[in-house]
Formats: sequence, C-alpha cells, structure tokens
Amino acid sequence: MTRKKLTLFALMTLMGVLSVNAQSDDYKSGIFNHVSIGASASLFDGIGFDVAAPITKYAALRAGVAFWPKISVKDNFDIDDNNPSITESVDVKAKLNVFDFKFLADLYPIKGCSFHLTAGAYIGDGKVVTATNTSMFIKDPAKYGKLGLKLGDYRITTDKNGYVTADAKVNNFKPYVGIGFGRAVSKKRLNVSCDFGVKFWGEPRLGAITKDDWGNNVYHHFKSTDLDEYDDEDLKDYLEKAEDFKVCPVVSIRLSGRIF
Repeated sequence: MTRKKLTLFALMTLMGVLSVNAQSDDYKSGIFNHVSIGASASLFDGIGFDVAAPITKYAALRAGVAFWPKISVKDNFDIDDNNPSITESVDVKAKLNVFDFKFLADLYPIKGCSFHLTAGAYIGDGKVVTATNTSMFIKDPAKYGKLGLKLGDYRITTDKNGYVTADAKVNNFKPYVGIGFGRAVSKKRLNVSCDFGVKFWGEPRLGAITKDDWGNNVYHHFKSTDLDEYDDEDLKDYLEKAEDFKVCPVVSIRLSGRIF
C-alpha cells in the first residue's frame, strides 16, 4: 500500500470513528480486547496516525505512521571554486522528506491514573531534507556536463545538465522515550491525550555523490570539518548547528476514537 493510500485509509477510518457518539460504556482492559484509532499533531514530529490496543490494564501498544507535508524552502549559496566555468552563487531548493513508521508501548504505573511512560522506535529511510540546485552553477552545462561542485577537498558530481542532489540524513532507526497524559485506548469513545518525549536520531549529516581519488562515484557524508575557508559560511553554519541536534523533541496532541 502506497503512502497516499495508507494516509487516505487512516483518514476515512478516523472520520467513521468520530461519527460515533462520544459516550461511556462498559469497559474492561484485557489483551487486545479493545482497539482505537488516533490522529496526532506535533510541533516537531508533524502529522501522525496510529492504531492502539491494550495488553493489560497497565499497558498498551501503538503502531502507526508520522510524517511532515512536503514543504519547500529556497536559499542562495555563494561559490568560491576558483574555476572560470563556475558561477559565483547558486539558488537551491530544499524539501522536507520525513516519513516514519512508529511502534510505541505505553506503561501506566499508577492505578486509575492516565499518566504514562512510553518507549519504542521510529523507523524510516532517514532522509529528512532533499535539496537540489534550481539555477546553474556551471556556466556552460552542455560543454562541462558533469563538472563537480567543490566542497572542501571533495567534489560533488552533477548530472549531465549540471544538477546536484544532496540529502540531509539521520539514522533510519530512531529510539523514542517519553511521558504523557491520557490513555491510548480510553474508556470513552473519544479521547484526547498528550505526549512529551524525544527521538534519538543520531548526528544529522549532509550526503551527496562525490568523486574519489580514482574518479569513481562515492556517496559521502559531509561534516562541518570537511569544509574550508573557501566554502559558503551559511552552509558551514547550518552543518555545525545540525551536528549538535542529535535528538528530536516530540510534543504532540492525540485525538483517538475507540472502535470497540
């Protein structure tokens, strides 16, 4: 099932759940004897959909997806390549590319209280941003073709039209821990809960295809220390700040509806 179909299915199911009257009924916690579907919004984690079920009166499991809309931003970088075929600056467009599956377990340590501890993981392809140039940094692409853009001691390879694609990446596997208030599967048909936690996604890095010493294409993860005094100061500043951002905070509100 594609991402769009999965998201559409979750939306349609949630709308059906929300059409049920929000009222209490008989409820007993047991192993997978109830199921709820939830939708969440987070300041740093984007939009999420999940399915939850209790495993005891003190614990529940959640599984779903979390993603950001594909928002694009534009910027301009200076180039000092000491090469007459290279322009002095290039326009770049970056697009968010966040989509993770999430698997979480909630533990309710206090009887009769909705306070919970949560542990689990987010799993995705690791690419959070994809960037490409929207203006040519090669003055004559037809002549110079795959001439690479120099960053530090590395030269990024372009396609035959002079375009470069780079990715901002984190780990594919991102452990999560947090706390929250509210139950994954409520005694009521409708329920609101909140979570506060962090994803440990490792050190963010910039990745692109470069040429090695033998002229072969190699995918290289750039660090701020790879850049030198001739590279764009804004780019170096972005990398230095990103490398300190090894965890991603998650502050989310979840609206859930119990199916049965």
